[in-house]
Amino acid sequence: MKDNTKFNRLLEPCSVAQLKPRNRIVMAAMGTNFATAEGFISERHLGFYEERAKGGVGTMVVGCACIHPTGKVSTNQICIWDDKFIPGLAELADTIKRHGARAILQLQHGGRYCYPERIGGNEPVAPSPIPMPGRVPPRELTTKEIAGLVESFAQGADRAKRSGFDGVEIHAGHGYLIAQFLSRASNKRQDAHGGDLNGRAKMLLETVKAVREKVGSTYPVWCRIDGREFGIENGTTIEDSKELAQLLERGGIDVIHVSGYGGASDFNFTEAMLVHEPGKLVPLAKAIKKVVNIPVIAVGRISPELGEEVLRQGKADLIAMARPLLADPELPKKLASGKNEDIRPCIYCYTCIHKIFLSQGTACAVNAAAGRESDFSLEPASKVKRVAIVGGGPAGMEAARIAASRGHQVTLYEKGRYLGGSLFFASVLNSDNQNLLNYLRKQISKLPVKVKLGEEFVAGMVAAMNPDAVIIAAGPKLLQPQIPGADRKNVITGSEMRRMISGQLKGESLKKLGWRQRSMMYLASPILARIQKPSTIKWLARFWMPLGKTVAVVGSDFVACEVAEFLRHGGRKVILLAGKADIATEMAIPARWKLLESLRRTGVDVTAGVTPKEIAADGVVIVTKEGKSQTVKADSVVLTEEIGPNTDVLKAIEGKVSVVYSAGDCNGLGLIERAIADGAGVASKM
Repeated sequence: MKDNTKFNRLLEPCSVAQLKPRNRIVMAAMGTNFATAEGFISERHLGFYEERAKGGVGTMVVGCACIHPTGKVSTNQICIWDDKFIPGLAELADTIKRHGARAILQLQHGGRYCYPERIGGNEPVAPSPIPMPGRVPPRELTTKEIAGLVESFAQGADRAKRSGFDGVEIHAGHGYLIAQFLSRASNKRQDAHGGDLNGRAKMLLETVKAVREKVGSTYPVWCRIDGREFGIENGTTIEDSKELAQLLERGGIDVIHVSGYGGASDFNFTEAMLVHEPGKLVPLAKAIKKVVNIPVIAVGRISPELGEEVLRQGKADLIAMARPLLADPELPKKLASGKNEDIRPCIYCYTCIHKIFLSQGTACAVNAAAGRESDFSLEPASKVKRVAIVGGGPAGMEAARIAASRGHQVTLYEKGRYLGGSLFFASVLNSDNQNLLNYLRKQISKLPVKVKLGEEFVAGMVAAMNPDAVIIAAGPKLLQPQIPGADRKNVITGSEMRRMISGQLKGESLKKLGWRQRSMMYLASPILARIQKPSTIKWLARFWMPLGKTVAVVGSDFVACEVAEFLRHGGRKVILLAGKADIATEMAIPARWKLLESLRRTGVDVTAGVTPKEIAADGVVIVTKEGKSQTVKADSVVLTEEIGPNTDVLKAIEGKVSVVYSAGDCNGLGLIERAIADGAGVASKM
């Protein structure tokens, strides 16, 4: 498999505690919510894991299997507390191993993480009766109950072995039961299972011993721990974890998987475990590797390039990935064959975990097939069709990519100067989106897609082209807020900002600028028009943007928030005036936590729950929550529009084409997730 020398270490076969995986890439355990309500393996599980095993990953950790009815965290979580679960687990293990990957099953108990309705209406259990924020207070476990749960872990390991799994991973991190025992913040016991680290680690060490007695000395037993707890007072420190790692090594653990934890209800969640900063947890793995002689796994937003560097520098022995393999199950194979640019990138938008929060099956914003593998096919089309796609945004590009891959004759019309549509502007505001834009553009360039840039699709083209099908992905209608004074010269709309940064500001919009700004716009337009990298636009905007030093952004959605953050990074004082008390609610929950914290840290002044009454020459007149009228001073005002359905093209070609589909935001706000899903769904079934 290994051809790409750039990733020699990452892709090399290795020996890890009786296992000999084909490379050093580990698919980290993910909660998927694909199990049945009773906890059995489903067809969705089989398709999901098979696709990733076929994609070339070395080892797959299936997560997370609940070892006792009192520990179920998710509504549709895998369970292993009874022999009745073995047949389904055996089929899953066989599916993974059949394609050359090693199969590890993660064992877990949620402790105080659990909701009563998911554990038969009972109280959650924990080492101490300390509730998680917003959760039901747990009941303190007795010594006898602790011993019973230790035995349940051992029984679970035995069932995993009998199911054909190559090993097990004991989950002792992420705020679940064993981690609750390990942390000073949640363990206040005065008996043998509390106090110093030896006491707090007693349950884990007893579990390791019991598991070893069940499965034998040669069966691989891993342990996932938190290298550190972030933002938790009196939480686990790296010094605690280094000492714990040594205890685990002496206790018989074969591999230590080093993660982190930051709570489950605010931005610390994106510090750890769902890391947003690339490689943030690598120093924890490095510190633990220095004090043990067994293999160490690093995790936490590690790209293949960073993973290779981590391995070469001896900071870890294996690299765990989760979200990147959700986005592209073929990542290892593509790396090995040197097709790095063909890897579909994770944009770290947290759609996957957001679905779990909503008790839904996980999904991926950039890969519509994730968890729905049987619904999407790239099989050659039974009949080749002429397909016109209207709009070169994410929905249009994804539809073009899949339709052309299946053999259809595709013409893609984009009225703008470059492909990207709303994704281009989204990439200026959020640089992670640019990776998806680059990927889609590259795929289109490799396929026999006729791209018509600067050409608006009109009804008259139908007769000349005579398409068999038209896919409308023209984007939404942007509805400007009806606020008195919105036509003032100190006001710019979101649409005008888009045109400004792409060098296309014209007409009445251009007249809003002063003569010096118009002159600069005139000189800059040819340059801006040639720039197709959003990162370059973002860099230039730090030095020049025809807005005042103090800017009021009016809006409540995520676009308003990201515009405010963007302008603040450009050095302006920014005031966000939101009509809703809760802002950016359409975002994935963890992404929203991160954004709100970023607004706070960067110094955006957020005033929520107010009503913009009028835009004046010196700012925005608002009505406060208390009903008082006041003027918020600002040199410039940015009005972000609402997103509405766009049926213009559909109406124009009605009756002229027998088959018409619509995709993306022309159906209403759907963000990247819906754009990709719509485009893929239409093109894969055409």
